[in-house]
Amino acid sequence: MLALVFASGNVNAQAKKDKRSNSRVVPVLNRDSGKLEAVLLLEPATAGSRWRFGKTTLEATYGLQTGDSLALLCDRRNGVAPAIGQLASNCVLASVDDDKPGSGSRHANAGVSLARNGGKLGLSFGTGRDTLPAWLTPGQAGPARYNQNDFSLFAEKAISREGFVSVGGTVARARLVPAADVPQLADQWNTRSLSVGGGYGAFGANIIGRVVNVPGESEVWKGLGLGLTWRTPWNGQLSVGADNVVTRGKNPFQIKGDPSDEGTVPYVRYQQDL
Repeated sequence: MLALVFASGNVNAQAKKDKRSNSRVVPVLNRDSGKLEAVLLLEPATAGSRWRFGKTTLEATYGLQTGDSLALLCDRRNGVAPAIGQLASNCVLASVDDDKPGSGSRHANAGVSLARNGGKLGLSFGTGRDTLPAWLTPGQAGPARYNQNDFSLFAEKAISREGFVSVGGTVARARLVPAADVPQLADQWNTRSLSVGGGYGAFGANIIGRVVNVPGESEVWKGLGLGLTWRTPWNGQLSVGADNVVTRGKNPFQIKGDPSDEGTVPYVRYQQDL
């Protein structure tokens, strides 16, 4: 029995607001019988407080995220753009998670940001665990887990009524737990990334540079990615781009003895505010 979030004239899938909190509920119906199977509760990934002092705004956020995610599935018979433009008629929302319990990711974060006169400066700290992709751990009974701690800085400045420039960076340190599960990979690694972007109106672009090094190894891996973003009139955000457009050095996650290189990785990402 396949249950999907189904939108029709009788059920409004664009999220009914829960009067008791900021949570939103979406009905989950059986695709074949139309029977109500469950109610999907959508809660903010982060929480926090905001204080305003004249033209200055101070905001603190914290949150706990899991590896489960939601996917928006749209009818492609008439093209993706028209389907996204009419969510209630053409799209369904489904939950995407891992079939194996206990193998999902967990990440806790806390941050603070200061906004004044069209500028914004923020920082955040995070800690959590995640799993390596299956292709990195062939022959393993389950996914390899790793722990990670990270620190990020972000700054943005408005340059006109609709334009802006931004710069951000992240430093992270991770290690495999336990390392013996994946002996062909480095058991610890450090990553540093720098993002420079800008935009005007509904369009934006960014360049992301990433450096990965393994303690004790002399060779450092470097990669450069590009991305473009369009904020749609219906409160959505469409991003296209590619990671590893330019690379240098040896990838520490490449399986030993495997001469293949994953190379450039294109992506398309869509986000919709309900």
